[in-house]
Amino acid sequence: MRRGRRLGVLACTLLVLLAGCGAQEVDRPETATATAESPPTTERPTSQPTDAADTDSTRIRYRGGSLSVPAAPVFDRVESLLDVTASPPDQVAVENASTWFGPNTTDRRQPTGTGRFGALVGVELDDSDADLRGTPNGATSPFGGVSVYPGDGSPAALEVVLAHEFVHVVQFQRNQVSAVRGNVGGTSTDARWTARSIVEGVAVWTETRYVETYGLEAPTGGERTTTLYTEATPGTPFRHGQAAYLFGYEYVRNQSTGLDAVDTLYESPPTTSEQVLHGLDPGSEPPATLSVRTIAEGATWRGSASDTLGEAYTRVVLENGVAVPEAVDAAAGWGNDRLVTYRDDPTANASFVWVTRWDTAADATEFRDAMNATFDADGERAGARWRLEGDVRAATDRPDDTTVVVTVGDASLLDALDVSLDRETVVLRTNQSAASATAAPDASPAVATTTTGSLTADTPAADPVVATTPRRQSAQTSPAPQTTTPEPSYVHV
Repeated sequence: MRRGRRLGVLACTLLVLLAGCGAQEVDRPETATATAESPPTTERPTSQPTDAADTDSTRIRYRGGSLSVPAAPVFDRVESLLDVTASPPDQVAVENASTWFGPNTTDRRQPTGTGRFGALVGVELDDSDADLRGTPNGATSPFGGVSVYPGDGSPAALEVVLAHEFVHVVQFQRNQVSAVRGNVGGTSTDARWTARSIVEGVAVWTETRYVETYGLEAPTGGERTTTLYTEATPGTPFRHGQAAYLFGYEYVRNQSTGLDAVDTLYESPPTTSEQVLHGLDPGSEPPATLSVRTIAEGATWRGSASDTLGEAYTRVVLENGVAVPEAVDAAAGWGNDRLVTYRDDPTANASFVWVTRWDTAADATEFRDAMNATFDADGERAGARWRLEGDVRAATDRPDDTTVVVTVGDASLLDALDVSLDRETVVLRTNQSAASATAAPDASPAVATTTTGSLTADTPAADPVVATTPRRQSAQTSPAPQTTTPEPSYVHV
């Protein structure tokens, strides 16, 4: 088995962001509101901003410490690049490692929802936080508060951190973050990743233009983001989150004539990660029609549709079983998906059924083979199932040419589950009497039915998506910029 530590890592905080949380992530204290990670440190010096606004450099004060770069001229330069007028923050909080990373502890929260599903299929945290201690980082809240962790950053690195964060200050002031989220539609994993790709894509492009325009001896945003993505551990939440920066940057740059024209992307953004990854125009290649019905017979496993993961997340799942180019190819035929969460008791750990629909039969075959390879890498095949760590079992099913159903979790769910089709609807039926480790059904079993309608990014399903109760805000710290969203329940990945 390739990962004997799988369930030991289930205690880690996952999404994946966003994305969720990744291995390069650490939980911030409760006061943290958002993150925007910064470029890698560089030893090359850079001249400090010297334009006319430098005479007013104290109008953005540092609190809790100081940086070697005056903040106000950086803000003025960002305004100029974006061709906007905005109000600068009154201050920038400079945080030390203990404040930024929180207390040193190996205890991590048990992942839930999509985070637990990710852990079960191999999307695990990369265990190292120590390398982040020297990496400069930043955070911007929806209310315009900016925090910076200097780490061992050079003046050039810290100047680019500030520039990135000030882009987010402008975006929040102009309601662009909420606009893009609303126009993408929904709060699924795929919708949040897609909205984030536009928000961060603009910030990374601004970094690039900032370095080029003002002659900093530092990597451009595009260069830095490319390096971070290619060096990220495949199959991790961090790589899923970092993909939003790289592909978002490429999408924004290719879809807009300049930074002064990016407003149209907030108002008419792509609506799926598929569109971002392949540079497709908004509205093109809409998600395939997918309906899922769950039927529970007796007091047994009951499911509810909870998420749509998207092509970007599918890539990361498959990277745990096949090489990166194969994962990219196997995910490229994505048409739509629905993650259904199952529990046999309200307090029990969740199991999952991932219903995927593909553009062609060949695409479905390619995905199924790559998914099977992922389970082969992480477990032991036993007949038509895989035995993963502990009591976890997995299986793949193919009810028609373009549909692949992945089940992972408790063995009794696999015993109880029957997958079938009712015309175009995928029917997931759980039968108490079919489960090998459960009691006999009641004499008059109740039937609970949930149907999810056709799934599109701009038409959220009626079922709860991702979470139904607020969760503590968490900040990610890793060597790449991050932002947050206005919703207080959003956990950043």
